[in-house]
Amino acid sequence: MVKIINFTDTNLSGQFTRSLTQLMPRKIALAIALMVIISFNEAVSLLVLIPLLQLVGLDVGQGSLGQLAGLVSGFFTFFGLQPTLLMVLIIYVIVISFSALLTRYQTLKTSEIQYEFAAHLRKRLYNAIINSSWLFFSRMKSSNFAHALTNEIERISTGTGQFLTFIAGIMILVVYIVFALELAGVLTGVIFAVGVGILLILRRRASRSRSSGEEITTTTRDLYYSILQHLDGMKTIKSFGMQEENMEIFSKQTNQVASNYLNTIRSYADVKLLFDVGTVIVLAVMVLVLIQVIHLPTASLFLLIYLFVRMIPQFSSIQRAYQYFTNMLPAFGNVMGLEEDCLLNSESVPSGDSPQEIIHLKKEVRLDNVSFSYRGGEHFSIEGMNLLIPAGKTTAIAGPSGAGKSTVADLVMGLVKPDKGHLSVDGTVISDKINLWRDQIGYVAQETFLFNESIRFNLLLAHPDAGEDELIEVLKLSASYDFVNKLPDKMDTVIGDRGVRLSGGEKQRLALARALLRKPSLLIMDEATSNLDSKNEKKILKAIDALHGEITILMIAHRFSTIKNADFIYMVNDGNILESGTWDKFARK
Repeated sequence: MVKIINFTDTNLSGQFTRSLTQLMPRKIALAIALMVIISFNEAVSLLVLIPLLQLVGLDVGQGSLGQLAGLVSGFFTFFGLQPTLLMVLIIYVIVISFSALLTRYQTLKTSEIQYEFAAHLRKRLYNAIINSSWLFFSRMKSSNFAHALTNEIERISTGTGQFLTFIAGIMILVVYIVFALELAGVLTGVIFAVGVGILLILRRRASRSRSSGEEITTTTRDLYYSILQHLDGMKTIKSFGMQEENMEIFSKQTNQVASNYLNTIRSYADVKLLFDVGTVIVLAVMVLVLIQVIHLPTASLFLLIYLFVRMIPQFSSIQRAYQYFTNMLPAFGNVMGLEEDCLLNSESVPSGDSPQEIIHLKKEVRLDNVSFSYRGGEHFSIEGMNLLIPAGKTTAIAGPSGAGKSTVADLVMGLVKPDKGHLSVDGTVISDKINLWRDQIGYVAQETFLFNESIRFNLLLAHPDAGEDELIEVLKLSASYDFVNKLPDKMDTVIGDRGVRLSGGEKQRLALARALLRKPSLLIMDEATSNLDSKNEKKILKAIDALHGEITILMIAHRFSTIKNADFIYMVNDGNILESGTWDKFARK
């Protein structure tokens, strides 16, 4: 179960801010600097309005506005300019245009931060996933990873943009408040207090945004799991005629996700409605008091009304950005929690490994007194096993399903680590050289995975630098060359999702070709022919027999006929070796 880090316990907002600023401190500093400049430019645009009011005949020579008018007049005098209507309007247009250009640049920089941060988190999480232990990975739902890498990261991206909008909104709002305090200090203070009061009243709505964010994380994760299951099981669904039943299940989950998103939007809309109505009432009361009680001069009144009309959308924008941000935090917590789980279960790669070091299998692979349990308890899947795989020979492990054969293969590949005992290659324990050892292994599984790409692409995954001659060679060695040449585009033929355009036997032969392209020291065939008909099985076995003596082969099988050409056979059941010997020994029984 993936944990979602609790906001109140670990202060996710602080963790988010630290992660963002540590990743790109210069870009964050630039974005904030742009916000400051835009805020300053907003102040300049307000000051330019004062001579404009004078030029249209309004008296600005009284009170605080008169002091501001004197400041602006001093600016014009300093440059030897005489304010005219045309000049003031030109300056105002220049100031606003400059502000628009800065805002555009700031929007681009904000978007750059937003998407780079999302890309960083996505790459970081994926790196943690691929470096987690196989045992941990196999216990997790793949949909949890897919959900976090897509939907949750997208929510974090949006939330990052809203976080920066929140900061920018506060900076611009401060400029308006300073001007309003200068024009009508006491009244502005009262109105500001009322505005803060409205925000506090709506604070509960923000808490609901966080709760709805957690619900969205949970329901969308369940939906992803359902989607992957339904798509993987589509053949079974259609063969059983279960389309309607599955559509009903899927519809319920989809409706639940839609409902959660709508509840979130409804919360945003409700807050905006309440805030807009509350602030316009405050504005109306303010105008009434200014006109009938305080008798504020007309010019000051106009400027103050202009300020508050500009302030109201800023308050609303800040509140909305804050809600979006808090709604995103559970997604951030989910991603961080999943990454933490992966890191706690990572495969340790010691820094002492030399990149030039290569492990060559020349003598033998040994399991010495190895015990292993999937649950980490006393009930071992493999217990006290001693097994030898000599170099250049074909070793087979046979037994019924559930006997522990594939677990032995996982131990040999280092996908799982022994609870007791150790794995050694040519006498060297490789627990701290797992990645170096895996570079020497070619693996063909029972269920072959092929990408919806060309045959060439799927082969080159094993050895990206392989040349055309090498590709042709492994196709011939795996008995794939003839059928590949009959395809419309030969090696460049796209084979469909999971290789659906190929037969089971063709897919397995391509999997064998891909494994051989690695030029492995050890080839592991893990039940690679168990799902094939006898004709295709014979083709695979013939290809393997042709490799006999040229490469070390470990064959895992439950059909005894599959391993008759093996040099040595181990019979396994319940995690123990029952007996071992050559084919002749078992054939005589």
